[in-house]
Amino acid sequence: MTVRRLAAALVLALAAVTVVLLRTGDRDVEKQQVASESVAAPSGTDVHYAQMMVAHHEQAVRMSRTLIAKGDVPERIRLIAEFIVHDQQREIDQTNDWLTAWNQPAGTPEGGSAHGMLTQAQLDELDRADARTAAPVFLRLMIEHHRGAITMSRSLLDGPGGNAYIHSLAKHVVNEQTAENDAMTALLKP
Repeated sequence: MTVRRLAAALVLALAAVTVVLLRTGDRDVEKQQVASESVAAPSGTDVHYAQMMVAHHEQAVRMSRTLIAKGDVPERIRLIAEFIVHDQQREIDQTNDWLTAWNQPAGTPEGGSAHGMLTQAQLDELDRADARTAAPVFLRLMIEHHRGAITMSRSLLDGPGGNAYIHSLAKHVVNEQTAENDAMTALLKP
C-alpha cells in the first residue's frame, strides 16, 4: 500500500470514528444541558475562541465546497473536503448553540481574522483554479488554514482552565486537524 493510500485510508477511518463518537444528536436537548449543567461558565477567552473558531470553520467549509463544486477532483481529496464540510459544519452549529445558551453572540466571518485565516487573494486563487489544478491548491491552503486552527486551539489549552465544552472542542480541533494535515501532506507528495 502506498503512503498516499495509507494516508487516505487513515483519514477516512478517523473521519468515520470521529463522526460516530462526536455525533451530538438533538441540539435542542444539548442547548438545555449546556445552560443547566454545573460546568465552569465560559470565560471571555472561551467565548472569544468559540466565536473565532466558528468564523475559521466557516472559511474551511467554504473552501471545501468550492473544491467539491469543481467536479473532476481526485476522489481521496474530494472525500477529505466532504469530511471537512460535514465535521466543521456540525462544530459550527454546536458552537453557535453553546454561544446562544450562554447569551453570547454567534461567531461571525469577521471574527476569525487571526491564526490561519486565508486572505481574499488566497481564496481567489482557489476560486480561479480549474478542476485539474484545484486539488493541490486546496491541499496547500487547507494545510495552512488547519495550522492556524491548531495554533489557536493549543493557545487556549495552554492557558488556565476554562469551560469544559470549549476545551473539549479545542482538543478535538488539535487532534482532528493534525491528522487531516498529515494525510493532506502525504497527498501533496509525488
